Amino acid sequence: MGSNSSRIGDLPKNEYLKKLSGTESVSENDPFWNQLLSFSFPAPTSSTELKLLEEATISVCRSLVENNPRTGNLGALIKVFLSRTKELKLSAECQNHIFIWQTHNALFIICCLLKVFICEMSEEELQLHFTYEEKSPGSYSKSCLR
Repeated sequence: MGSNSSRIGDLPKNEYLKKLSGTESVSENDPFWNQLLSFSFPAPTSSTELKLLEEATISVCRSLVENNPRTGNLGALIKVFLSRTKELKLSAECQNHIFIWQTHNALFIICCLLKVFICEMSEEELQLHFTYEEKSPGSYSKSCLR
């Protein structure tokens, strides 16, 4: 994902997904989001394709589970998406397909991440990902993803 077409097999090594799930906080105003959201990736149309996508992104999800309570990057991604949704009508009128495409991609990433989080975490653990609080590494449970 990010700046080019993406294939499922490339996702575990993708530099943009690594940054999203990494140890560095990314501000919602960072140009990184435009890069992350510039990908052509067909949404899964079958349970088999969905399973392949989930398997390919498990390392990214584990890293995000580990780092997000400190970085707040999932929250920043959601804020980026919400700010873009306010401009969708104007974008459609101006035929700004890139903006619409990137907003769609943001929602796709959010949906994929939340599906894994909701399936694999307790409600208490999930709340950590929406309540940004600076923490030191290893100061919370690592057992979120089995």
